[in-house]
Amino acid sequence: MVLQLVFSLILAAILMVLDYRYDYLSSARKGVSTVLAPIYFLANLPNEVAAWADSNIVSRNDLLGENRRLKDELLILKAQNQRLIGLESENARLRSLLGSSRTLRGKRVIAEVLNIDSSLFANELLLNKGSLDGVFVGQPVVDAEGIMGQIVEVSTSTSRMILLNDQKHAIPVRVDRNGVRAIAQGNGQVLYLRHLPNTIDIEEGDLLLSSGLGQKFPDGYPVAKVISVVRQPAQPYAEILAEPTANINRANHVLLLWPYHDPSSSFDDEALQEDDKSEVSPDAE
Repeated sequence: MVLQLVFSLILAAILMVLDYRYDYLSSARKGVSTVLAPIYFLANLPNEVAAWADSNIVSRNDLLGENRRLKDELLILKAQNQRLIGLESENARLRSLLGSSRTLRGKRVIAEVLNIDSSLFANELLLNKGSLDGVFVGQPVVDAEGIMGQIVEVSTSTSRMILLNDQKHAIPVRVDRNGVRAIAQGNGQVLYLRHLPNTIDIEEGDLLLSSGLGQKFPDGYPVAKVISVVRQPAQPYAEILAEPTANINRANHVLLLWPYHDPSSSFDDEALQEDDKSEVSPDAE
């Protein structure tokens, strides 16, 4: 047994020296490696499979996480984009509102609509301007398209306005086409022209402007457009309906107007304002 071990060691040493010095076993080593390659592959296969599975599972989790993150970012960006669209529309409305006020003389202030009170008995808006801003009862309110109504109640920081189509509101108007004067009163939805004979020269599509009578509203400002004219021979008066030109159902901002007084005029501003207040009447304006 010992002799076999010694012989094996001597043989191994001789083979090592021959291989090192003369590359004697190179071809034999290559052949053995070729034969043993499948064995090496099979032995290493579990490690390769484990490494592949680990790599793919991690990558899939990463992809799922990144996908969720991108979806969240997309949702945020879409929400921001919608807000920008809303701001752009709001800015356009404000520019239009300010543009419409260039034809008016006197002080004007933009007010924001805080609340809407719309029912069978009232069509009113709550605004974010009050007595601290100089708002007064009877003050006219307009938007970029026409007259909306007037202030009926004022507190320190808010005010309440009545809309044109409210049943308690009426406004003197004139037909832009021929100057015919009338009183337009709300019926809860639109306006109707009161006590006009069947022979009156008013047609569907006519534009109604404020007449300036009563000095509540600026003269010549759009009020409504006639949408229906019904003449019945058996009735003494024509049934005439008109739709307000102002966006009374969609307005987010309105324009408060103050009366303009010529500096050369001898009228006293405060006295005139008191006269305006005293003339506020649900049936007249």
